[in-house]
Amino acid sequence: MNHLAHLLLAGPDSALRAGGFLGDFVRGRLQGERPTRLELGIALHRHIDATTDRHPAVRQLVARFEPPWRRWAPVALDVWFDHLLARRFTEFADEPLPVFTAAACDDLEHHLAWFPAPAATFLLRMREAGLLEGYRRRDTIDAVLARLARRSPRAAPLANIHGELDRLEPELEAGFDALMPGLIDHCANWRRNRLPRVD
Repeated sequence: MNHLAHLLLAGPDSALRAGGFLGDFVRGRLQGERPTRLELGIALHRHIDATTDRHPAVRQLVARFEPPWRRWAPVALDVWFDHLLARRFTEFADEPLPVFTAAACDDLEHHLAWFPAPAATFLLRMREAGLLEGYRRRDTIDAVLARLARRSPRAAPLANIHGELDRLEPELEAGFDALMPGLIDHCANWRRNRLPRVD
C-alpha cells in the first residue's frame, strides 16, 4: 500500500495519519522519541505493509509478474493499489477523494514539527501537485514508477513495468478486491485494540 491507502487505513485520528505517512521516512526501532499516537501510526504502517506482503492474493500476484519485474512487483503493486483505491474511493470511504485528501494533508501539516526534512519536503510537493487525487490517473502512476526507478540502478525495471501492469490488469483488480475490504476491517480492529477512543 502507498500513501493514500496508509492515510485511509490509519482512520480519522490525525496523529495516526501522520504516523502512517511517516512510515516511509522513519527507520529503526520506535523508542518513544515522538508522541505516542504518532509512533503508533508508524507501527500501524509497518503492520499494514507486513500484512499486505503476506496476503495470499498479493503473493499470487507477485508470482504472475515476469522476470525481471517480479523482484519489483511488490513496489509496483503498492502504487497500483493506490491507483485502484483512488479510482474507487467512495466504495471504501464515506467522503469523496478530494475532501479526504484535503483533510488528510491538513492533519499531516498539523504534525509537521515531527517530520524529518525529506518527509516535510515530500508533503509540500505532494500537496502542491495534488498527488493523492492524481493517483486516479494512469499518467500519474507511470510518473511515480519512473521516479522510483531513478532512485537506484537496481530499480531501473520499474520504469518499464507498465507493460506488465497492463497485461495483468484484471488480475490486479481482483487481487485488490480480495485484499482491501478485509484489510480495512483488520486495521479498524488494530486501532480499537490499541486506541479504544480513536474510532
